[in-house]
Amino acid sequence: MKEGLRGLQIRSDTTLLLAFIIPIPVLTVVYFLLRAGALALYFTLWIATSGLIYDELRWRGLKSLDESSSGALPQGRESWLVPWSSIRMADWNGRTFWFSSADQKRKLTVTFDPGDALSVQQSLAISGVRYSWRGPRLPRFLTHFTALAIIFFVISQTILISAATLPFFPGEEEVYKTVLNNTQSQVVGASFLGEFQVIFLNNIQVALGGAIPFLGAIGFSIASYNTGRVVQVIALDDGISSARILFALYILPHTWVEESAYPIAAVAGMLGVTRWRSVTRGDFRKRLNWGSTKFALALAVAGLILLLAGFVETLTSYIGVLAIMLWVPVGAMAFLLRRQYQRMKEPAATA
Repeated sequence: MKEGLRGLQIRSDTTLLLAFIIPIPVLTVVYFLLRAGALALYFTLWIATSGLIYDELRWRGLKSLDESSSGALPQGRESWLVPWSSIRMADWNGRTFWFSSADQKRKLTVTFDPGDALSVQQSLAISGVRYSWRGPRLPRFLTHFTALAIIFFVISQTILISAATLPFFPGEEEVYKTVLNNTQSQVVGASFLGEFQVIFLNNIQVALGGAIPFLGAIGFSIASYNTGRVVQVIALDDGISSARILFALYILPHTWVEESAYPIAAVAGMLGVTRWRSVTRGDFRKRLNWGSTKFALALAVAGLILLLAGFVETLTSYIGVLAIMLWVPVGAMAFLLRRQYQRMKEPAATA
């Protein structure tokens, strides 16, 4: 730390490359089992699985280093040193340090443990490195998972309701009539399990497609728009207003359950490659603090929510208006999930 920033390559580039290759044959098997045609589904699963393998290799390397007798970074071609004198410019926010050095063509980023922050700042000052303080670029609530999920939910429902009530563009009505007919043909005459499978597979593809970092948010918005347009087609076919169908949908629990899963997946995709990847070495010692773990858990939660939504929606088609009573078990399930989330969050926050 005194002479500069020292780093260590804990795994070879070949080993890390394998982390991104290993999931491919597994996902190929999944493809033949699910027969789902959406490539976004497999792309998201590949990102999640590769991220977990990558972080696992990194964790094992750091663990071996911590357990070594000296605890010092070994010298050699797999270690590197950026002297303070070679750093030309830097941005510092007290935890993450962006800098460019004389022998580096691109800007590098290092995230420090809180206990090392003062030492880094003093080294910058002593070495005369020109640096600026980089405060938060966005309000805190825009980087908080729950707040972002709520914002995404509100936006998606605004898109859905607008699409259900605003007039069709030329040629749109015919397109969405075809979409509705294709969807209905898959469930008409199907058994309970068959109908559930169609609903769940369709919903999970939307969720995993929406989890693709940043691009998924666009796909998620398009899915909300498509849903709204289909609602309007149903209203026209039944000779009633879209508002009546929307009201009927929003008083049933499966609508809220299903629509809550998509923002969770979309926000996880964004934070999984941004804020969640900025983990200090101290925090990285616990797997629950890994960005890949949080991403995978968020996808798992979204999948469980959609399992519940699919079951409730399928059951609704059998029991009709009595489906309003399903709010009781759905509310209990939501309470238990919230409690479990808080329990998992506590150790990660104190790591």
